[in-house]
Amino acid sequence: MPDRLLLLLYYRLYLTQEFMTLLFKAEHKSVICRSIQLMRPVFAAVLPVPEHARGRIFSLAEKEQKRRTKRIGSVEEFREAYPELTFIIDGVEQPKRKPHDPEKRKSDYSGKKKRHTRKQVVLGTPSGIIIDQSPSVGGRAHDFKVFKDDHAQRPICDEFKNYRVTIYGDSGFAGMSDMDLPVSVRLNERARRNHPLTREQQKMNRLRSSTRIEIEHTFSRRKKCQIAASIYRNRDEDYDATMNVVAGLVNLRAYDRIFQRTGLQL
Repeated sequence: MPDRLLLLLYYRLYLTQEFMTLLFKAEHKSVICRSIQLMRPVFAAVLPVPEHARGRIFSLAEKEQKRRTKRIGSVEEFREAYPELTFIIDGVEQPKRKPHDPEKRKSDYSGKKKRHTRKQVVLGTPSGIIIDQSPSVGGRAHDFKVFKDDHAQRPICDEFKNYRVTIYGDSGFAGMSDMDLPVSVRLNERARRNHPLTREQQKMNRLRSSTRIEIEHTFSRRKKCQIAASIYRNRDEDYDATMNVVAGLVNLRAYDRIFQRTGLQL
């Protein structure tokens, strides 16, 4: 078990299994492969993966609401009694090896990256905590389509209806405003033909981008784990579980930064 716990090196450095066979003095690389599969649910159980992080954030919000039990007589008191939760949404892509199946090559090819990729839509906080990751799809799919299909199968936003939640995103998620979600949506405006952005819209875009940029910082921390940054060599079926562990590592570091800055123990 102590040696198997060191398999977190696999996520951080993305070493080949042949090299790890020498590193751990295993008889065959199948031992390393089997150990990685066995330890993946263990890591997901002990690390603050998105599902656990989301539950912890909502738990703290409920405690804050119960603490403010005085009678509400104005909008200002309502805002004080029900703290607002701010989330940021964006898509992230990772390059992968070229599939053998022609249909798979077509669905996985990203026109933006000009290569084959896996894509996830990530929901995070400005403090760098990942609270949700959509099931991965081929890079051909648009970010908003990924979110809409995921919401149809797994309506994560329904968990926000008891809170004042604001979601920031780029102009690619413009359709979120028409989905009747129980959240406030703040998206960047997009200039169109013969309809340039007004000065007020440009100022608003800069203001919203100052909040939305935090998700890019979260992506950079996620990509410090080489298994989320290098060309993905594993099976597509294992991608979601693997990135779940990576998100747990990112959240663990975010918890530590929050504790050092505020003293709040998450």
